[in-house]
Amino acid sequence: MFKKLSIKNRIALFYSFTFSIVLLVIFALIFYVVHLGINKTMYKTLEEEINSHVDYILHEPTLNNYVQSREWEEVEHTDIALNPVFIAIYNQNFELVENSPNLVQNKLEWNKDQKEKTPYYVDFNSIQLLISQAKLIHHGEVVGYVVAGVSTKHNQLALDYLKIALKIIFPLAVLLIFILARIIASKSTKPVLNVIETAEIISENNLSERIQLPQNKDELYRLSTTINSLLDRLEFQIVKAKQFSADASHELRTPLAIIKGTLEILIRRERSTEEYNEKINYTLKQVDRLYNLVEQFLVLSRIENNSLKIQHSTFDISEVIYASIERFQLLKEEKNIQINSHFTSQILTNYKELVEIIIDNVLTNSIKYSNLNGLISIYSFAENNQFSIVIEDNGIGMKEQDLEFIRNRYFRIQEENTLSVSGSGLGLNIATQLAQLCNIKLQIESIQNKGTKVVLTF
Repeated sequence: MFKKLSIKNRIALFYSFTFSIVLLVIFALIFYVVHLGINKTMYKTLEEEINSHVDYILHEPTLNNYVQSREWEEVEHTDIALNPVFIAIYNQNFELVENSPNLVQNKLEWNKDQKEKTPYYVDFNSIQLLISQAKLIHHGEVVGYVVAGVSTKHNQLALDYLKIALKIIFPLAVLLIFILARIIASKSTKPVLNVIETAEIISENNLSERIQLPQNKDELYRLSTTINSLLDRLEFQIVKAKQFSADASHELRTPLAIIKGTLEILIRRERSTEEYNEKINYTLKQVDRLYNLVEQFLVLSRIENNSLKIQHSTFDISEVIYASIERFQLLKEEKNIQINSHFTSQILTNYKELVEIIIDNVLTNSIKYSNLNGLISIYSFAENNQFSIVIEDNGIGMKEQDLEFIRNRYFRIQEENTLSVSGSGLGLNIATQLAQLCNIKLQIESIQNKGTKVVLTF
């Protein structure tokens, strides 16, 4: 039942219950203190009355005219409606000598079973009295006895009124605290409702919505900030996924269309063996292009998702460079490009697989953007405890303003001498990201129509 209530009602009930317990304890203490004070006052009144008579008889030899007439004229001895004090004086034979006027038809009896000056309660004409008694001693001889009593009626009435007042105040106070607690809980949970409302309107196509931060930097502020941060990361990942999907579709569409068109041309009519070989070789090149695109997309995806599972290894960088040159031998021969390599052997500790991809991508670009019969130089140098590899070509180069964007994904220079060059614009972007992972500084320098130089510093 309690779990089905809303959070603000649960908070209100919790505070009301806690307040009720505290209020009960406070009211009980108030009643106890008042009751104790009233009893103490009555005890003190009796004690003073008894002591006054005991002290008085010490100087009086007889009980005759023991109490002056003006004493009996006091209100406390004549009135029974307002804090009355009842007095009875007995001689040594327990014969009544004096009686306060407010005891008209009755008298206070000496109780032999009670100790002196020890108050006790008795019912007297439907009124409860607090009684105390003492011997009257003159020069060591008992000459009489005094019995005094005070009514508890008014004190009891005061306690009854207090009890009624507390009983009325208690439920009203609990109801008031519940209402106030519910109002406070409603205001306190408003940021939570704001979180819920914002979360309900957020969808894949509406990820820009954010939770409004509370003014107070409390736990709800931290919750809202954390959720907003989560939404930022989620939006970033979804945007990247959409971009990756769109880019992959766009880049794969071209070679697939070429393969499809080439195959459709082949089946339209019979062709010579040379024509078949030419078209098949052309198709295989597009397949290779597709394969390289898929490989690059996979690498890009792993980089962005931090899912590259590789370990540091120790290797000779010269072996990596020679292996890369060997892989692109056919591409190099197509354009009759000469590669001059004069670099020293250097043992490095790094991510060998990633270094291979970086060098492959840089070397591929150098070959693709070199002119026919071009020259590529690969050399190394060491300086300030750093080892650098330079891959430099004398190809078409690029403008200075293009250097700003050359590392961006899918960026390609749109000029006449680059339109015939195949590519996806992913190579340098991937090389740049992998270089950061490998702690390699990648610098690009280029002059249009003169060539490009890429420096990899380990």
